[in-house]
Amino acid sequence: MGIERLKTILKPVSDSLTSICSHDSNDHWLVQEMLFDKSDYAGASHVLIGCPQHEGVLRNNGRTGAAEAPNKIREQLYKLQVQKNSSLKLFDAGNVSTDLFDSSEFTDFPDLNQNPDALEEIHNRLSTAVGEFLRDGKKVIVLGGGNDISYADVRALAENEREIAVINMDAHLDMRIADEMTSGTPYRRLIDDHYLSPHHFYEFGIRPESNGAYYLENAAKLGVNVHRLADILEEGVSPAFQHILGQIGERPFFLGLDMDSVQASDAPGVSASSPVGFSGREVLECISQARQKENLKVFEITEVNPKYDVDGRTVKLAAQFIYQYLNL
Repeated sequence: MGIERLKTILKPVSDSLTSICSHDSNDHWLVQEMLFDKSDYAGASHVLIGCPQHEGVLRNNGRTGAAEAPNKIREQLYKLQVQKNSSLKLFDAGNVSTDLFDSSEFTDFPDLNQNPDALEEIHNRLSTAVGEFLRDGKKVIVLGGGNDISYADVRALAENEREIAVINMDAHLDMRIADEMTSGTPYRRLIDDHYLSPHHFYEFGIRPESNGAYYLENAAKLGVNVHRLADILEEGVSPAFQHILGQIGERPFFLGLDMDSVQASDAPGVSASSPVGFSGREVLECISQARQKENLKVFEITEVNPKYDVDGRTVKLAAQFIYQYLNL
């Protein structure tokens, strides 16, 4: 199976995380049902993988800190209560190795002049891993990190399926034109590189005040399906999202959730916070609808920034989103 071929680019989950346990023996936490040993990979239905870097956010002049998110989300996810002997088998593959960083686990690149393609190499590793999981028939959950990883995740899906669709739940289009990859460019790059058809790309939650008029007009000209937050709220988040799922039909699809699409009262710890956005409950409803579609192949959460979180509110919400997706 693919997991053996990935050992050079993955770092297993640390013992400090896998050994988390409750003080009460009557509790049964998700970590007790998780699969961590490579010998258990074949029996897994879902795979979790993290990409702990925020270089794309830094290049986009955003607030760094998202590199800490994958393991912080794990801490909260592992503690959620589940039934014993769950039929859903979740394998945690750990994090993509970011050994192109310096010796600290969560840092910026030490010298981009020496390694200008470091972020591209991280994306290549992530695409390789996600692609292997998909070929092995797994559903994949990816934890960022910055939203630039959507390029790697969607590319992996496109390389393994003939025709795909993409939903980006986000306040921003992330369709900037730039000479280098940033957290603001992934979807434009995916379109330009012919991994994604604009007609099967759904931007959900876009706030015009957070996007340049040029890019809004350019997205419309390309044929991207842009759903603005105000229109969604007027129609109702749940029916608006259900309509998109209906349009996607049976196409294999990717669901990307940029946490800055959630209002700051629910998710203060993000790279670009705003008092306006979806509520946590509205996003839970969307995830509940999406998980019922067997053709949802990759679910990604990005831009959680623990550095700016309040009482762990955002990482806890991200964990709840994964829990909802897994339908535990």
